[in-house]
Formats: sequence, structure tokens, C-alpha cells
Amino acid sequence: MKKKFIYIPLLLLMNVVFTTGCSDFFETNPDDILLGDDYIADINEFYSGYMGVASKVQKLADHMIILSELRGDLLEPTENAPQELWEIYNYTNDSNNEFANPSAYYDAIVNANDYIRKSMEFKAENPNAIPDDVFAPMISGAIRYKAWVYLMLGKLYGEAVYYDDPMVEYNPDHNYPTLQFDELIQQLLTLVDQGVDWDTSTGIQQINGMIPLRFTDILYPDGSGDDTWNMITPNPLALKAELELWAGNYDEVITNTMELLYADGNTKTYKITNDEYNGEWASDIFGERILGYELVDVYMFDYENNQTNRLLEYFSNIPPNNYYLRPTQAAMGRFEAQYQENGIDKTDVYRGENRSYYMNEGDWVFYKLIRAYLSPDKVYKTSTWIPMYRATDIYLFLIEALNQKGLFNEADALFNNGIEDYSLQDPSMFRYPFDNLEVVDAFSKNWGIRGRVNLQPKMPTADSITQPELFKMQFDSLLVEETCLESAGEARSYFAMIRMAKRWNDPSIVADRVSAKYPEGKREAVRQRLMDPENWFIEYDLEADQEQE
Repeated sequence: MKKKFIYIPLLLLMNVVFTTGCSDFFETNPDDILLGDDYIADINEFYSGYMGVASKVQKLADHMIILSELRGDLLEPTENAPQELWEIYNYTNDSNNEFANPSAYYDAIVNANDYIRKSMEFKAENPNAIPDDVFAPMISGAIRYKAWVYLMLGKLYGEAVYYDDPMVEYNPDHNYPTLQFDELIQQLLTLVDQGVDWDTSTGIQQINGMIPLRFTDILYPDGSGDDTWNMITPNPLALKAELELWAGNYDEVITNTMELLYADGNTKTYKITNDEYNGEWASDIFGERILGYELVDVYMFDYENNQTNRLLEYFSNIPPNNYYLRPTQAAMGRFEAQYQENGIDKTDVYRGENRSYYMNEGDWVFYKLIRAYLSPDKVYKTSTWIPMYRATDIYLFLIEALNQKGLFNEADALFNNGIEDYSLQDPSMFRYPFDNLEVVDAFSKNWGIRGRVNLQPKMPTADSITQPELFKMQFDSLLVEETCLESAGEARSYFAMIRMAKRWNDPSIVADRVSAKYPEGKREAVRQRLMDPENWFIEYDLEADQEQE
């Protein structure tokens, strides 16, 4: 981005943002963002409005984790948990369950819609006030926020009311269409690809959702900022790859993930490795350090501005926390099985007991996402972040697509011990996207998903030549299990189960895994309920909720 285009009005914004440091980024009160006809009345509101959009999305991070992991097999309520959480766990919640209420997601969408529309109106009336190479990336970023929130709505609720119009609040009387999950994915692909149309004297006709946003360059035009601010908006290639994966467009998944991973002709940016920071990636990314090679996008929480989330309160059994949720025996048993399978010299040393979860004063605690807060001198005195996308997610997307394309050697390499083991044996064995020795050499820095955590390779038992479809199905099952291990607590594994179950038209992929966490007398009833795909998603009558208000 050309810094010479950052005009004086931005400096006025920077005075607001940096009076007490860049940690004030999210200090904007999101309830005050929608200002009706006067919204985006000057350039400062263009920047602060984007902060409001980001703030709305930030507030969803803990909610999506708690909902998805409680519906999956990782978490169960404790005796302290309120009835609302028990209902979600038991798949019996109704429209009165406030924790299941999706209104905050629609609030974020309303805010993004309003920001996009009013910003475009301001730009049309004041074409020279905001440089095009600042305006277009920020509008594109707002489009991605909107698409990401809709994607999360679809994954949690199985449907979403779709609208592009700005309004003060969502109202069912507007009669916008309710899109079922597959329809929603196609709509979001259209949104990201086509974006918004407009016509001003600048000559720009369209802004899509694929324009990268270097927000650090905007906030720090003198080049003094770090890359943290570039991580607050969903990466266009990561978001597009996930949408294409849900749509079954595997060639597109490979294209987008490879463009992200093979940036600038190497994989230095995002990689699966232990060769930096003494292999402490697992604790650092959920602690106090931003690792640029692992984290793609983050929800950032800054303690100086009292930005906290509910994870410490819900997961920790250290007073005054409430300890509402704990890891299930089924989830912990998955890690224990890894130890037994791999033996003493091949142990998952970065995940599992004392890393993902631990025993504290007789109770099991899910530890991974709250480790930065636990010591007495750091409780709510440490800035932390929750990954939106990280390198492992991108590699798992790529592996899943390679498997579906029948590129089994390539998928095997990235899943297990990395490209280097294979390329040393026979470089000619690889096909696209690893049919270029320069690409193979770049990816040789990666250790593989299982290789990085010191686990033995694992592959399907079916023969890939004579039973390719069975091989794909078995590999998908391995990917679900690995996602449950690698991405525990990150709102990933339950959705991976759903995606595989939809792909193979086999609801037992969800039912068997999730029901395993329930007591024996309840297990079969839950399993039978989950054999109906409609029950995978949270039921909530938004219209009934609006009528009650």
C-alpha cells in the first residue's frame, strides 16, 4: 500500500486510536456504531466504523466455541452449569434458551451491512476523501466479516436469514429468505466472489471479498507497527478455501490453500514445524506470543481495555470462576489412545494431558485456551487471542481436498511426516500441486500434522488402487480424529464431523462420536437422535423471540 495516500484525516483517527496505545482498537462501543442517516458522516467514522464491525465479531468468539464444543464430544456441563448449558448439551434447548440465541450474529451482520452501504455512499459523495487503495481493502474486509459470521451461523444453526440491506436491527417482518446450509454456502461464495457493485467518479465498479487488507499499514503509515493488526480480519484465501470445501469444490480448495501457503515462492509464512521457539507453538499461540508462521487470523483480547471472554469463567475451577464446563472422558481418551498406539518413544508431547487439559484439585479442566490467565499474576492481566484460522487449519483443508481428488501420496505426506521424507525417496512420485521440485523443496520445511507432534504415521487400511472410495472415506475419518486432537476447543471438530457426514451421507459419523461422551444409559438415545441430520444443529425460533420482545 502506498503510504503517501494516507491523508491528514487518518492522523486524526490515529490520535484517537493511539492516545493510550493501539490496544484501544476495540474500545469503540458497538452499540453506538449504527448512527442512522448520519453514520459515516466523515472520514474518521469510516475508520471507527470498521472497528465497530470488528468488535461485533470479536464478541462472538467465545460463544461459538462453547456452543460447538458442547454439541461436539469435547465438553460436558459440570454440576455448576446453568440449565441453559445442560439443554444445549442434551440437544433439548428451545427458543427460551438465551445462550442459544443467535441475535448477536445477526447484530454483527446488520452492522457490517450498514458499514458497507454507508461507506460507499460517503465515498460516492466524497471521492477524494479516502484513497482507493485504503477504501477497497477495508470494504472487502467488512464483506469477509459478514461472510464469516454467516458461515458460523450456518454451521451452528443449519440455516440463516440472509439479507444485504442495512437496517437498525433484524426484523422477521422484512421477509428475507431463510437459506438452508447448502444454499447459504453458495450465497456466501457469490458474496465473496462478486462483493458489492457501485459506480463513482473513481471508476471502481466492484469490490469483492478477496482484496487483502494490510490494516497495519493503515494504522501505522510510518511503518512502525507490527503485523498483529493484519490478523484481525478473516484472510480472503482461508475463508474462500473453507467455503469451497463445504461446497465440494476441491480444485478451488487446493488453489486457494496453495496460494496462501506457498506465498512469495516459499512456505516461510505459514508452516507446520517445531524448528522455532523450541517447539513451543502449542503453548505460545494460546498464551502470550503471536507466532506469524502459525496464526493466520485471530480474535484479539486486550486486558488493558478490559477485553475478556467467558472461557476462563466457564473452564477454570479456580475461584471466583464458575467452572461450568469440563473435558469429557471420551475426548481425553482420544489423547490417551495416541499414547498407547505410539509407544514410549513416539508420544504426542504438545497436546493432551497437562497441555490440552489437566487435573486441578480433583477436577478435570480444559486448559488449552485459558493457559495465559491461570497463574495469579496473570489473571486478566494478559492479552490473549483465539485463532480464527491458523496454519494447521489451512493444511487440514488442503489434505482433505487432496484426498477427495485421489492425490493420496500428497495427502499422506502433509498428514504424516511431511513432504521431505517422500521427496528424498522418489521426487517423481508426486503430482499436482507438488509436481514442481521448487514447490516440493519449499514444503520440505513442513513436518506434517502428525509428524510435528511426534506421532507415528497413520493411513487407511483400504487399498487406494482397488478401493479408492473406501480409502477416501477412511482417510476422512482419520482427518476428523486428528482435528479433534489438534483443534480441540477451537470450534473445528464438530463441524468437521458434520462435513464428512454430509459428504458420505452417513449420519453415524456424527452420531457415534458425539454420543460416546454420554453416560451409558443415555448414549443410545442421543445416538438415535443424531442419526437425523436435522438434529445436528441448534434450534432457535428467532421470529418467536422477536415477537416476545
